[in-house]
Amino acid sequence: MLLLNHKYLGYSVLLADAEEGVLLAFEGHLAAAGYTVLKASSDREALALFQEERPSIVVLDLNIGDMNGADLLRQMKRDRPDTQVIVLADYEEIELAVECLDCGASDYIIKPVVRTALDVCLDRAHERIAIRQNIRKYSENLELMHTTQLTLQQLFDEVPCYISVQSPDKRILRANRRFKEDFGDYIGGYCYQIYKHRTAPCPNCPVEATFRTGKSYQTEEIVTTWNGTRYNVLTWTAPIRDASGDIKQVLEIATDITQIRELQDHLTNLGLMIGSVSHGVKGMLTALDGGMYKLENGVRRGDNARIEEGTNLIKEMVNRIRNTVLDILYYAKERELNWESVNVVDFAHEVANTVEPKAKNSGITLIREIDEALGDFEIDPSVVSSALVNILENAVDACAGDDTKEEHWITYSVMRRNGDIVFRVCDNGMGMDRATREKMFSLFFSSKGSKGTGLGLYIANEVIDQHGGNIKVESREGEGTCFIITLPKSCPWKPGEGKPVSNVRLLENPIPADK
Repeated sequence: MLLLNHKYLGYSVLLADAEEGVLLAFEGHLAAAGYTVLKASSDREALALFQEERPSIVVLDLNIGDMNGADLLRQMKRDRPDTQVIVLADYEEIELAVECLDCGASDYIIKPVVRTALDVCLDRAHERIAIRQNIRKYSENLELMHTTQLTLQQLFDEVPCYISVQSPDKRILRANRRFKEDFGDYIGGYCYQIYKHRTAPCPNCPVEATFRTGKSYQTEEIVTTWNGTRYNVLTWTAPIRDASGDIKQVLEIATDITQIRELQDHLTNLGLMIGSVSHGVKGMLTALDGGMYKLENGVRRGDNARIEEGTNLIKEMVNRIRNTVLDILYYAKERELNWESVNVVDFAHEVANTVEPKAKNSGITLIREIDEALGDFEIDPSVVSSALVNILENAVDACAGDDTKEEHWITYSVMRRNGDIVFRVCDNGMGMDRATREKMFSLFFSSKGSKGTGLGLYIANEVIDQHGGNIKVESREGEGTCFIITLPKSCPWKPGEGKPVSNVRLLENPIPADK
C-alpha cells in the first residue's frame, strides 16, 4: 500500500505526538509514501503548524499536551473543516475517541499503533478528501449550471421573437415571455389552437416535417393573438435531439414581419393605383380636350348651345380630376384627424349643396330630410364631407346610369339614433349585385370601369371608420341602394389614435330603398 508507491506525493501530514520515538517511526513511513511530513510534540506547536502550513491530514495524539484533545480537534475543524483528523487514543480513552468522531474526526486508532492500521485510516481519509473535492466540484458545476440556465432563460425570454418548444403531438412544452404575452400561457396546449385558433393541425406543418426528416424548415404564416390581432410571421424550425441522436422535440422561432408585409402591400397598391389613375386621368384629359374643342368651336360660330355643352363638359372633367387628386392625396399620406365641434344641420346642408348641381344637371331629384334639432357633433369636417360627397356622387352616378326608370331621385336624410348621428343616402338607381356589394369598399375596385379610380368608397369607409362610425349598405340590383352612415356625436379616440378594424356591414337580404 503506502510503502509501494508515491501516490500521495504533494499531500502534507501533520504528526502531533508527545513521544519523539513515535514521530520518528512514522516520519520515515509516511515520507516513503510521498507525504510531506510536519511534526509537532506539543498542542501549541501542533496548532501553530496547522494554522501556518494547512496540512491535508492530521494524526493527533489525544494526550499531546495540556489542552484537551477533543478541544484541539474542534478548533482545527473550525479553522479548516475539510482537514481529515485521525486521533490516537489509549484503550482507556475509547469513549473520548468516539466523542472525537462526533466532533469531526475522520477515524481513530488505539495505541500502540500498527502501521497497517494507520495505512487503512490514511486511505479512508483520502477517500473522504476525494469525495469532498468531488462534492465541491459538483456544487460549483451546479452553481455554474444554474447561472448559465438563468442567463439562457433570460436570453430565451428577451429575444424579440416568438419561441416555442413542441412535442411530436404538436403540444407547446415551453415558450418564451413574448409568446406568453401575445398568445397566453397555455403550456401543454396544441400549437395550432394557440397560434391560429384551429380545431385541427395545419396542413404542411413545418414542425411535423422537422420531426419526420430532421431538417429545418422556413415558412410564412398568419397567426392570431389572444386578443384577435393578426400578425404575419416568418417561422424557422430546428430539431432538438437526445444523447442517442433521436429527435424528441422541435424548436420553432417566429419573427413578426407584419410591418414589412404592410409596406410591401402599400407599395404594390401604390403601383396599382398609379396604373389605374394614369388610365383614368388619360381618359379625363381626352374628354377635357373634347370640351375645349366644343367651346372654341361654339365661340367661333357663335353657337351658344355648343358653348354651353363644351363648358359643362369641361366643368365635369375638372371636377372629376379634382376629386381624383384629393383621393390620391388622402390615400398616399396618413394624417391625424383635426377634430372640431360642428353644427350637424349646417354641415349636412353644405354637403348636399356640393352635390346638388351635379344631380340637377343629370335630371335627378335630391330630396333633403334633415332634422333641424340635431345640435353639434365632433368630426374632422373636411374628410367627413369628402366621404359623404363621394357617397352622394355615387348615388347620382347610379341613377344616371340607369335607363330602366323614367324618374330618378336621391333621398338624403340626417337624423339622431341612440345618441349617434345617422346619414342615410338612398337612391332608386341601378342597384348592385352581391359580388359588387362585397367588393365595393376594396381598394381600387370600381364598378364604373375607366370612369372610376377605385379609391372613393375605399377612402370614405376609412374616414368613417377613423371616426369610430360604421357604414351599412342595403342594395338590390335594379331597385336601388341605401348607404346608412352612423357617426358618434363625440370624439371616441384620443388624438393620433384610430379604429383598427373596419366596421362595414353588408346585408345578405337588404331592404329596398323607399322614396
